Amino acid sequence: MINKVILSDLERFNELGRLVNANFNNLFNLSSLLGSETDYIYGYYDNDELVGFIHLSKSYEVVDIVNIVVDINKRKMGIGKKLVQYVCNAFDDVESIMLEVRESNEAAINLYKKCGFVEINRRKKYYGNEDAIIMKKVISNEGC
Repeated sequence: MINKVILSDLERFNELGRLVNANFNNLFNLSSLLGSETDYIYGYYDNDELVGFIHLSKSYEVVDIVNIVVDINKRKMGIGKKLVQYVCNAFDDVESIMLEVRESNEAAINLYKKCGFVEINRRKKYYGNEDAIIMKKVISNEGC
């Protein structure tokens, strides 16, 4: 089930976040994010346990996916895809969704392509010796 992440999820949110960045706790403060008018965090819950989340930043008609994380033991179960699809239908006024992904993250790139994202640009050597791929999905009136 997908719901908004709440403050009582803080410990699990940080635990999952550290799967993508060891410094996650210092980069993303859940209390501040939940109080923001532009940030949204939706969690995927399995038996009331947060097993994945998607963090978004909305600016006018564009949503940026900041983070998407799924518990290692729950990957390849369609959770990431469900979170992305949820976002496509969560906002009435969104025209496109943007994201940035490390070029070596083939699993994420494949997921995004399956969800209809296309590469629109690259940031050369953004991650040291690795490019960042910028992807975009245009949202129709019907969502994803």
